[in-house]
Amino acid sequence: MSVRSRPASLSSRLVAVGVDVVVVTHGGGADLPDAIAGARAQGDAINRIVVIDNASPDGTADVASGLAGVEVRRLPENLGYAAAMNIGLAMTDAPYVLALNADARLGEGYVRALVAALEADPTAAAATGTLVLPEGVVDSSGLTLTTAYVAFERDRGTPPADVSTEPPFGVSGAASLWRRSALVEVGSAPWWEWLFVYWDDVELSWRLRRRGWHMLSVPSARAEHRRGSDFAPSRFVEAAALRNRLATIARHRGARGLLRPGALAVTAATMARLLVRHPGALLDAHPLAAIRAGRRASVGDAGQLPAASLQKHPWGPWIAQQFSRGRRGLGAVPRTGR
Repeated sequence: MSVRSRPASLSSRLVAVGVDVVVVTHGGGADLPDAIAGARAQGDAINRIVVIDNASPDGTADVASGLAGVEVRRLPENLGYAAAMNIGLAMTDAPYVLALNADARLGEGYVRALVAALEADPTAAAATGTLVLPEGVVDSSGLTLTTAYVAFERDRGTPPADVSTEPPFGVSGAASLWRRSALVEVGSAPWWEWLFVYWDDVELSWRLRRRGWHMLSVPSARAEHRRGSDFAPSRFVEAAALRNRLATIARHRGARGLLRPGALAVTAATMARLLVRHPGALLDAHPLAAIRAGRRASVGDAGQLPAASLQKHPWGPWIAQQFSRGRRGLGAVPRTGR
């Protein structure tokens, strides 16, 4: 891992370092002007705002093109969130990159607070604030990965005043600030494009942690997240969540991780539930193909996560929600900010 030195003067660099904003869209044109306005309101810290449109069917690219000062890249087909983020990263050059969802509105001082946190800690790869749902409760204060390799949005459903102050395992892609030098350290295309969408921020956070980086949470920075992904087709969401979880475990832990008792129990329970309730989603997930993809992209055994990085899996609540009627199980629903 490269040596990272603390900047000589934090206050003199808060604006000078600059932040480029990348918004990946596939629909969501109605929300986009609000998201851009929130980014613009962050002031001098914002350099460029780039919208990568994944062939939206609703004219989102036209909406983006009509917004002053916004650069738009129209993709001829939907390449997925991860590929679009890699394109956005290549189009920008600021030391920090803000990944922003079209359905997220940044609160006052959000970017400045995250830049200050990252400037003060040169060993941190990314930072997030507190994302709040429209009804006023927390959507995410970062990502948690459990000992059964299940990812959750941390603190979801709690009052904003009660969020954890501890560093999270990872950061949600909805409104996260990434250090470019950390991203470049893991490759020119740091988001793993095979995942397409969901689990991409978990996997990237995992890879960065294995290289010695960590993530930060800044509770005082607030953003509203309307969570448009909650309205995605259930079959697609369930399939992608299972497929990408298996691929991520296989990439980082191989057969040993997949066969870890807790992880295997989650996988078996999720597949059993899908077999009964969403057989089409189980077919779409192609579990064996996902495992093979993860093994092909294996990052080896070096730099394993310390045990303290993982939270004890909440078996009671997980089982209750996994099989409760009318609700998607936590083992299948992506808890990654989109």
